[in-house]
Amino acid sequence: MASEPVERRVRILLTGDGDSGKTSLILALVSEQFPDRVPARAEEITIPADVTPEKVPTSIVDYSSREQTSSMLKDELVRANVVCIVYDVTSEESRDRLATHWLPFVNKETDAKKPIILVGNKDDLQQSSSIDGILHLMETYPQVETCVECSAKR
Repeated sequence: MASEPVERRVRILLTGDGDSGKTSLILALVSEQFPDRVPARAEEITIPADVTPEKVPTSIVDYSSREQTSSMLKDELVRANVVCIVYDVTSEESRDRLATHWLPFVNKETDAKKPIILVGNKDDLQQSSSIDGILHLMETYPQVETCVECSAKR
């Protein structure tokens, strides 16, 4: 008796400090424009397989500490295939919290087994890239696959 093929899916969790622009990034991706009004959290979005380069359905999940508990975040971390930690490139505190809070927390909750992408948002508000200041985190945390800077506005 042949077994049913398991449908592959990718689940991407966006987490990070409040006001880092997680929801704006998701809404700008979906609508291809910067949102005029940004809710505290975007609903889960599923991108169909035929639209993704890997031909795999991809769910994007937004975490908001304003609307969800840390227990809910822990559950989402377990379910995620990839974790994007979004930080505000214009905020030294937000950059610092990558090492002091977010990376240790995600590692603890996932046994350091989930790929992580560090996403610096709001780069339209800075004169030059600040990514050099966080690249060392890739050496300290091997599960950090890459670091990028972007702007939900652009």
